[in-house]
Amino acid sequence: MNVILNLGIIILIGIAAAKLFKALKFPRVLTYVLIGALLGKSTSGFIHPDLKSIEDIIAIVSLAFIAFLIGDMFRLKDIKKIGTKAIWIALVQSIFTATIVATGTILLAKTSLLNIPHPVPTALLLGACAAATAPAATFMVVREYKAKGTLTNYLLMAVSFDDAIGIILFDVAIVITKILLRNEQVSPLFAIFAPIKDIVLSTLVGFIMGLVLSKTLKFFKAKEQGMMLTFTFILITAGLSQQFNISPLLSSMMLGATFVNFGGNVENIFSSIETWTAPLFVFFFILSGSDLNIKVLPQVGVIGTLYVLLRTAGKIFGGSFGAFAINAPKEVQKYLGLAMLSQAGVAIGFAVFIANLFPELSFIATIILSTVIIFEIIGPLGAKFAIFRAGEVPIKKERS
Repeated sequence: MNVILNLGIIILIGIAAAKLFKALKFPRVLTYVLIGALLGKSTSGFIHPDLKSIEDIIAIVSLAFIAFLIGDMFRLKDIKKIGTKAIWIALVQSIFTATIVATGTILLAKTSLLNIPHPVPTALLLGACAAATAPAATFMVVREYKAKGTLTNYLLMAVSFDDAIGIILFDVAIVITKILLRNEQVSPLFAIFAPIKDIVLSTLVGFIMGLVLSKTLKFFKAKEQGMMLTFTFILITAGLSQQFNISPLLSSMMLGATFVNFGGNVENIFSSIETWTAPLFVFFFILSGSDLNIKVLPQVGVIGTLYVLLRTAGKIFGGSFGAFAINAPKEVQKYLGLAMLSQAGVAIGFAVFIANLFPELSFIATIILSTVIIFEIIGPLGAKFAIFRAGEVPIKKERS
């Protein structure tokens, strides 16, 4: 079978599977990953080898677009309206979750219960992946039950910023892991400032490119031209980040955040980019899933269970602690963390990025991909429980 025919059939299978599994409440992203696993080399081997050869490029480009779209959440008018409380809660619970998962993994790696290679890099990367929350599932639950109230407001604010903080934590973990795995002799000062330098440079590149895009777009009035120009700037930003060995995720997110605040007609641009990239994301997540070796799933049972338990504890207690620290209302302190358990697209993107960058740590992708389905089940259930217990669901809807 030629490459183009193979590509078309793969995307068609992914779309059909997402439609079929929609009735089972499967997230589309997870469906695509599972289809990729069934079509991958460890099972049917259906995916053409030439398509696999461009996987690294597809991964960088797709993650750049995902990060750009996350930047849409950083509208200054919204941040001013809600203040810094939601950002503080999101920051505290993300760091708390990452710390709990990383520390627990390192401690258990020193016992006979857990046998993993490169325990410190593994722990750092798992902790960073654990920080990310899937806002889509949370928004869906709130919309379905028409929830309104204090907890709901804090929840929607917190999950909006959560992935952005997750990207920064992930970037720090990546830089430290590069240092550890290369066995380079580095000073403690360098180990501290290397992630800071990476974050500053990535943010600066994204900010400058965002300003240039905002100014340049004024000369292109047609919707199609605006979409193509934005598309081009996302590619250039990701390419520059690769060229200078900084984070394409962070720079692309900053590009989106700058553009949404300084650009014109941003709603149409973001909508167009989201529509255009839909087939790309289908192919990306299917290709990503093809690296999942189903045969080794039983081997990640212990660490997978550990990851689920530690991340759940981190989100629940981290959310409560963050809410307590800013003196949020009692219902927020009690239930916020429970409503932030969902995990999907961004974490999967992290997992794929790890597998491509550190082949010796590719088992981390298997852990994340195999636990996402658990969090996509318990996450919406936790959010539903939280808003009902907080009394923020209209009585008529509650009785139905």
